[in-house]
Amino acid sequence: MIIQIQRFIYDLIIRLYGLGIRCYAPFNAKAALWVRGRKNWQKLLSEKVSHGHDTCIWIHAASLGEFEQGRPIIEAIRTEFPKKKLVLTFFSPSGYEVRKEYNQVDVVSYLPLDTKSNAKKFLDILNPEIAIFIKYEFWFNYLNTLKDREIRTILVSGRMHENQGFFKPWGGLFRAGLKSFERFFLQDKRGEELLLGIGVENVTVCGDSRFDRVMKVRQENEELKEIKEFVGDKKALVVGSSWQVEEEMVQRFIVDHLNMDIKIIIAPHEIHSDRIESFSNECRWPCAKLSTWKGQEAKVLFIDSIGKLATVYRYGSIAFVGGGFGSGIHSVLEPAVWGLPVLFGPNYKRFQEAKGLVAADAAFPIQHQEEMEARLELLLETDEIRAEAGQKAYEYCQGKAGATEVVMKYLRKELDKKRI
Repeated sequence: MIIQIQRFIYDLIIRLYGLGIRCYAPFNAKAALWVRGRKNWQKLLSEKVSHGHDTCIWIHAASLGEFEQGRPIIEAIRTEFPKKKLVLTFFSPSGYEVRKEYNQVDVVSYLPLDTKSNAKKFLDILNPEIAIFIKYEFWFNYLNTLKDREIRTILVSGRMHENQGFFKPWGGLFRAGLKSFERFFLQDKRGEELLLGIGVENVTVCGDSRFDRVMKVRQENEELKEIKEFVGDKKALVVGSSWQVEEEMVQRFIVDHLNMDIKIIIAPHEIHSDRIESFSNECRWPCAKLSTWKGQEAKVLFIDSIGKLATVYRYGSIAFVGGGFGSGIHSVLEPAVWGLPVLFGPNYKRFQEAKGLVAADAAFPIQHQEEMEARLELLLETDEIRAEAGQKAYEYCQGKAGATEVVMKYLRKELDKKRI
């Protein structure tokens, strides 16, 4: 009875959420994309997917970060099972809009709102032989429908934490949803302990497939000629996924170090031309944007496009990763794999990879401007210290790789049976 009430409340909240997004859409570009992307979803998806009674593999990611976690697994499936139809869905526009042309899958789509009717219609169209959810994206109407249809469902690079509803006294509905998963591939032992504590034993701890992704980026060794030319033989600070607070700190650093002979590359988390223009106008060093830079004099270069940052770090000496003065830091593995010492703000303790890098003396949380400047001065002026921290960063990434192969061993057992 309690779970039935919780399901009713859950369904009501989902519908109110959808209504709220539609009401907000006229005033917010991201909300408008969310609504527009789901318009006529059933017809559009049917046109892309339906081919008789063929099954597919369905992979779901909340947004771009989760996609990057699942990407090594997606590409491994594509390589080993090239004729399987792969369908990739996103919940957020920040994932879909960036990866809607991703060529390693057959279909990229928004995930329709998690109602019972949508879940049934969606799965009628896809008819997946297996469903793969990434990290901690749980939609309970979809999960229940997958379970009812006996469709194998797994979670990869999963993260569990105490604040999730599964582990609360009132979390009956959420715990019931976990029964939809045939196996949980988790990042750490703490997640396993939490699941064991509520009687869930179908768990494999294999780490985070993001390590495999960044190792592959390094192995591919892509070259960005403009970035290489801009940096030249200078040391470079790469400010990755920056918010305004990090950019303001960098601006003050420049004022305090006008004679320092370095280059600075800034890749904002969200590209706002007015913010770039304001920074450039106020900066004491000449600035340029990558989209318009033609070799002219500049000491600060803004990356005003999406998708290059992971490779841009290749040309850096030190990374300052954004988000740590807000809700949480962005990817620290992308610079670490290139052997860069990493700086970030104080809000990093929810991120295992950041804590691991700190413990390895490869990353350095900073609390304020003075600490940031002191740390940058030490790393920029002392080659031995910078190189040692950078080597530890790379070794940390190298030692954590391998999660993709563990997941693939599981998938081969099922997919090899039906290889076409």
